[in-house]
Amino acid sequence: MSDTTLTPNVTGNINLKKVKMFDPISQLPDCILSHILTNLSIKDFLKARLLSKGWSNLWTLTRDLYFDIFNVFGYTEQQLLQKGYLMDVPVHSTFSSSIERRLNLDITRDPFVKLVDQFLNHFNATIVDSFLLNFYLDSQQQNTIDEWLRFVIARGVGRIDLLFRGSPYTLRSRPRRPYKFPFHLFSETNASTLKHLRLEYCIVSIPPNCNFIPFKNLSFLSLKWVKMDGSFIQSLTQLEELHLVHCDFKSLSIMIASSSLRHLEVTSCYLLFGNSMKDVTLTSLDCPKLTSLDYSGHFLPNMNFNTPMLNNIQLPLVYSGEYLNAFRLLATLPKFENLQLEIYSMVPTSVKITQPLKHLKELSLIFNRPFDTPRKLEFDLSSILNILQASPLLEKLSVMITSPEIIENQKVDRDVEAFSHDEVKDIELRGCVGNWYEVEFAMNVMKYANKLERIVLSPYWRDDMDEFLNWTSNPAWFQNGRQRIAETLQNEEVVGREKLVLI
Repeated sequence: MSDTTLTPNVTGNINLKKVKMFDPISQLPDCILSHILTNLSIKDFLKARLLSKGWSNLWTLTRDLYFDIFNVFGYTEQQLLQKGYLMDVPVHSTFSSSIERRLNLDITRDPFVKLVDQFLNHFNATIVDSFLLNFYLDSQQQNTIDEWLRFVIARGVGRIDLLFRGSPYTLRSRPRRPYKFPFHLFSETNASTLKHLRLEYCIVSIPPNCNFIPFKNLSFLSLKWVKMDGSFIQSLTQLEELHLVHCDFKSLSIMIASSSLRHLEVTSCYLLFGNSMKDVTLTSLDCPKLTSLDYSGHFLPNMNFNTPMLNNIQLPLVYSGEYLNAFRLLATLPKFENLQLEIYSMVPTSVKITQPLKHLKELSLIFNRPFDTPRKLEFDLSSILNILQASPLLEKLSVMITSPEIIENQKVDRDVEAFSHDEVKDIELRGCVGNWYEVEFAMNVMKYANKLERIVLSPYWRDDMDEFLNWTSNPAWFQNGRQRIAETLQNEEVVGREKLVLI
């Protein structure tokens, strides 16, 4: 009887070749064996362990367990399509049609669970550093997933990622019964090794008399598409980074108090009323060490923020009434230097920011089409000049218009209040197509920014709805928009024309 060697090919599959009666794999150094292991799928590794004694030692070298559709089945994307594991489905919306690539759960879910289960049943390492599941699983696999977690918890796991949305190949709907995160499993041990926890499409419900000792060293928590109990957050005393995205809360308001939190994201969270949703508001934030905030929600006049170290903020403003409320709050932050602001509604030029943003140095503005407006919009970029006037230390300004279109018969507004700015040096306007308001904005900035070094007009923009954040442009810019702006500026008396760069 002859032994066989295993040679991983480019796709991660194994070719079996007959060789002499000896086991060359057993002679390889552990570092090489470990590297070979990382190129094998779970399916191939289960085969490999039966063919050579050398492979049995590899289990102890593996501390990071990662399970997704690629490394479990060992197929490329094209092979997954050919086998029917993935399928292309037409998707139609109000404005466009596209093809979406999705998982075929009917033929993938059971084999996926079976292979992961087989792997862990044969896995005999004593230490696990990280455990990641990236597949569309739900309460139907509750008991099996619980056993997997019990297994890695007993081995001192420090990082757990349960990504049951299955990105990038998702389904259009949520699971009717999401997986319920099992707090009781962590209470079975007094170990406190867990530092990183990321959950998608789960239920987080705190059981009575829950013991939070196993979570006392948790520093990173990310919850997306999670139905949750907010009291969990208040019990994490070492938490430094928190992400709450598309979470279903039990209350319309969120109050977060933490002496350790440094980075916070609260976006698109809601309270579910039957078949309707209401936005959740972050009403109180008592976090003395917080340095960055990404928040999408209402801004109320009486919001209470105790965040003296906060200096980096990302905000979307959906309603024009929130505009001044947001700036009133930002003006009170003593370390506030960087702002990314998404605007979904037109802000009247007459609205003035009365409290200066004394420390703001970098500003990124994104003008988005309102969700319920299919018509063309003429953006009033002169409102940006109000922000510029209220930010005396601003050095860099970036403005992006998403989904730009040519607006015919545009109004020319020369009535702009004169002002002076002595710090801004670099300005970029993205999403240009050749509209008059682009020219008007450039001329006013060059006229009133005394130390401006360059202003760039670019056609490129990208949409946050694009999962891959690809840059795109409107062909109108290259057809005649760029030339139109150049000719317009030649006919105008423009101060600092040499500072203008047309991409």
